[in-house]
Amino acid sequence: MHTRSLSLIAGIGVAVFLAIVIALHLIQPGYDPRTQFMSELALGRFGGLLVGAFGGLAAAVAAIAVGFRIHGFPLLLSLLLGGGAFCFLLAGLITLALSAQVHIALVAIAFVLCGLVMYLLPRCNLSIFSDWRAYALSWGSGLLMCGATGLGGSVIAEGIAQRVSAIALLFWLSFVAWRLAAGSVK
Repeated sequence: MHTRSLSLIAGIGVAVFLAIVIALHLIQPGYDPRTQFMSELALGRFGGLLVGAFGGLAAAVAAIAVGFRIHGFPLLLSLLLGGGAFCFLLAGLITLALSAQVHIALVAIAFVLCGLVMYLLPRCNLSIFSDWRAYALSWGSGLLMCGATGLGGSVIAEGIAQRVSAIALLFWLSFVAWRLAAGSVK
């Protein structure tokens, strides 16, 4: 599979996640995005659609993991992202209604694994991710994701904190997909 195809899969996965989550925000009655987690969208009438959102997110993360492996990036990066993709996929299948603890743990593990890759990627001295923009975007996205999560429930409403973390991850995935597709990989 070519890098551009994988980048396209990642981009489509991000778009699917955004489209479904935004649509559910608009059509679920009584849902308060400031205080409720996105996973709670699965508890409403159209909640089954959230499986597709998690599937899109898992596909995006998995596509980046495969892209890294194809181009000889360190195996650890692909394994971490592969684990994150698997956790996102399982989180879509194991909803809050089935097991809140398992679902929450899977989402948390997926974010931690992706956050580790955000930190490690610029440090790998890869030509495609070694300039100052790669450091700023990768570490900045990771810092925003971790900071929002850490401040959630105390300084920032939990629902807002989760959305900021998700946006940081989606932005980073889009940036990495764009970099891979740009043909900068030697």
